[in-house]
Amino acid sequence: MSIWTVIAVASSVGKAYATLYSAAATKASMDAQADISALQFKEKRIEYKEQGVEALKETNKALGTIVARGAAGGALTNEGSILTSQIVSLREGAEDFSLAALNQELTQNLGIIQFNNYKIAGKQAKKMGYLNAIFGLGTDMGQLGTTGAFDKKPPTDGKKTV
Repeated sequence: MSIWTVIAVASSVGKAYATLYSAAATKASMDAQADISALQFKEKRIEYKEQGVEALKETNKALGTIVARGAAGGALTNEGSILTSQIVSLREGAEDFSLAALNQELTQNLGIIQFNNYKIAGKQAKKMGYLNAIFGLGTDMGQLGTTGAFDKKPPTDGKKTV
């Protein structure tokens, strides 16, 4: 076997190793992206939760104002237009709160989906890297074989081999 055959084999093995290493790095990068994504969606979910809390606070303030104005005017606060205003205010507040809760749930679900997508992409990248390394090494060895690099060479000292 010539020195060039040894170099070619070593080079093919090195290329296969580099492919494996690249696949592992890609998987690690995708895992990191998944973690970042999860944190970003968690932050967004918290923002929507805070919007829901703010909607409840605003509704409470509006109700307090309606009751205070009605009482200051000498009206009963649990009947007539004052009661109607309270009901309208509660309905609007409940809608705002429900929308914030829905946004929070949707954001959580989207976050889970994106996290899983990154994880799956990382696993697939690693798997494909292994396959590329194996098949690339096989192809390189096959090409070397077709050139006769692995054939037994006759001795050059003039002696016949049996």
